[in-house]
Amino acid sequence: MNKRVMVVDDEASIRISLEEGLKDFEYEVETVSSIEAARTSLLSFRPQLLILDVRLKDGDGIDFIDHVKSVDKDIEVIVMTAYGDIQKAVDAMKKGALEFVTKPFDMDEIEVLVKRAFEGIYKNQRLLIYENRHEMEKGKESILTQNEGMKSLLLQAKKVAMQDSVTVLITGETGTGKELMADYIHNNSVRRKTPMVKINCAAIPKDLFESELFGHEKSAFTGANQLKKGMFEIADGGTVFLDEIGEIPLEQQAKLLRFLENRILKRVGGLQGISVNVRVIAATNRNLLEMVNKGLFRADLYYRINVVPINIRALRERREDILYLAEHFRGHYNQKFNKALLGFSEEASELMMAYSWPGNVRELKNLIERACIIQDEGAIKLSEFPSGVQSDLTSGYSFDFLKWLERGQAIDLTEHLTTLENECIDRALEICHGNQSKAAELLNISRFALKRRLEKQS
Repeated sequence: MNKRVMVVDDEASIRISLEEGLKDFEYEVETVSSIEAARTSLLSFRPQLLILDVRLKDGDGIDFIDHVKSVDKDIEVIVMTAYGDIQKAVDAMKKGALEFVTKPFDMDEIEVLVKRAFEGIYKNQRLLIYENRHEMEKGKESILTQNEGMKSLLLQAKKVAMQDSVTVLITGETGTGKELMADYIHNNSVRRKTPMVKINCAAIPKDLFESELFGHEKSAFTGANQLKKGMFEIADGGTVFLDEIGEIPLEQQAKLLRFLENRILKRVGGLQGISVNVRVIAATNRNLLEMVNKGLFRADLYYRINVVPINIRALRERREDILYLAEHFRGHYNQKFNKALLGFSEEASELMMAYSWPGNVRELKNLIERACIIQDEGAIKLSEFPSGVQSDLTSGYSFDFLKWLERGQAIDLTEHLTTLENECIDRALEICHGNQSKAAELLNISRFALKRRLEKQS
């Protein structure tokens, strides 16, 4: 992120001294000699910090602070005063100035004040980013897996993370962990110490979409009482995660495409282009290529965001993770609810392995949380799962594995045939109330054949 400082002073020697000194400390600096010039520079240079003399030839620097804050309330101000103007400095602080320094000063003093100011700017920026988020970075879950395919995907994601300018598109069903993958990429990149702004595109009203992403100028439209920075501008230097990108209104997609091509935005009602340095990670559970073919998503935007695609497999396609993740969630909620539940009953484990998990990892997590709330001791039983889930777990064999064949992925045919056979036998016996002769007749096999298969089950 660029650190932009504007110096406003009518003494050329002070402007030159501050400009040279601050540039040595790697700040981007612009100097002006008057309030009139400063008004223009505020809009074009967009300083984050203003070093302002209180006595200028064309006006009072303290009165100018009101104008600065009306343009952008986040701009911090350090005022410069002569030795006898301490009261002026106090007045400036009342108007929102951050610090004051008396003339003459040395650059070491200025360096300390400017460094402290930017530390506060970054802190406030992070507070703004995480405001109203229910889950902070501390304690966020990492991606846990025992599946070799997922492990390979994480290695790929780590390589992508190191390529700082690459845009990533994460796809997968609802609940597979697309946001966690975005976190993983950000946290393994050079931007890991910078902000990550998360935008749920589906949650933004159509009429406010442009303002939320790109910001707006004061009086840009009815109700715009002050300047507002958009999420891309807030994330300058960091990462933007566009979740559910397939929900972006078609008419707004062109503006997003234009930004992705040059990383320059314009606030609503603004004329000045603002350059920002952000990495973009997008995610969707929709088939964007199908949406392109239907005219619901721009083809040029699709190819712009699909530089590196990462597809997260559904939980039913990595069954070795089901009980592994269930145990992880049980431990987590044991600690959260101060309980000591001892794993899962055999019945619960078997049926969890047989379930298709349409809600994926999110559904599994919610299921375990509910069971841990309800049950107080022992192993978690199937009876502690919601009745609707119990019904799904104990009924209907899932043919989702056929999708694996469509993707060219190998399956264990013997295992699936055995499971299907056992399902049919159990259901027939249930219907016939345990009468083996009637069940065999229903299955169109001999009673002896049924008995032999039951012996194999046991």
